[in-house]
Amino acid sequence: MEKWAFGNWLSRLFAIPILMVGVVMVLNSPARAVDFSGERITIVVPFNEGGGTDSYTRFMVPYFQKYLPGNPKIIVQNKSGAGGILGGNYFAQKAKNDGTWVFALSTSTISNFALGDPRVKFKLNEFIPIILSPRGTMLYVRKDLGTQGISDPKGKIEKIRSFPKDKLVFGGKTPRSMGLSLRVGLSLLGVETKDVWGMKGNGPMALAFERGEFTVNFDNTLSYKNNRKKLHQDGIAVPLYTYGVEKDGKFVRDPVWPNVPTFYETYKAVHGKEPSGDAYDAFVSLHAMSVTMSKSWNLPAGTSKDVVEAYRNAARKMMQDADFKAKRAKIFGPFTQTIGDEAFGIRDKATQIPPNAKKWLAKYVKERYDIEIK
Repeated sequence: MEKWAFGNWLSRLFAIPILMVGVVMVLNSPARAVDFSGERITIVVPFNEGGGTDSYTRFMVPYFQKYLPGNPKIIVQNKSGAGGILGGNYFAQKAKNDGTWVFALSTSTISNFALGDPRVKFKLNEFIPIILSPRGTMLYVRKDLGTQGISDPKGKIEKIRSFPKDKLVFGGKTPRSMGLSLRVGLSLLGVETKDVWGMKGNGPMALAFERGEFTVNFDNTLSYKNNRKKLHQDGIAVPLYTYGVEKDGKFVRDPVWPNVPTFYETYKAVHGKEPSGDAYDAFVSLHAMSVTMSKSWNLPAGTSKDVVEAYRNAARKMMQDADFKAKRAKIFGPFTQTIGDEAFGIRDKATQIPPNAKKWLAKYVKERYDIEIK
């Protein structure tokens, strides 16, 4: 089985393998009798209905109802607000550790925790992962910026930098959300933007982009392919770069968009050298949160091993289900799902920012947004 990772910086700093085909399965001892007959399981999604995390969750619900012992009824409860913080706090306060509560974790919730948002009351590092799902990332710009037809990554960046800052409008949920990763990446390329925070999700961001209010935007590579298809086909949205993946220690392009150059190709074209330094390490940490840890389902701390294994076995059976296999491409794409204790290490390493990188990032965010990172 070939192993793929999101950039050699991830394997270097975090030692996180991401597989492109199949599923990582850590086989534990069989669970003892767990029976959810007659139970109602609540999955808390800390974002609005119809968003990426909600779609990811609702797609999996029928399979877990089928494969969890006792075929329980599963309901999805959307608790949106503050980049996933309100839903995370709600889960921490309400969830029982008997297997009847699950939390759907996503990038913004992770970064708010890792970057020390004072509103966070949940302990993400104590959650027990069931299934972990990586995704690629696409940065795209409006046709107004004139990058279409320019094949050289350096030429594209030079074209963008020729515009005044107020013409390069970029937005996101909060300066502690996934948007920060993209914003730092642009700074590494010498691109400064007018930033608009407070967006409610990728849908409103895409609408602002379509209306011309934003000229720079981002999405995961699957969502860009499926949900921004018309913007792309109409030529309104023009891909700039993806974050790419790694194969055998070398950078390769995201398999969802193999004709789009990677951030790393772009960086080397612009600067004539490999990326390095505290700023880049900070970018790597943010990217690990946003790509390697993009989506996951989690049980609360204190959940018994038997219940955890019942959930993980249900996930393994889901991955082998013929109906799931036929439909999985739109939600999961070619990226592998991690099921088992290996997910603990991926999560922990992805949320640990190297001290010097965190110091650089704290200064970056303080100077631009007057926000403290702890």
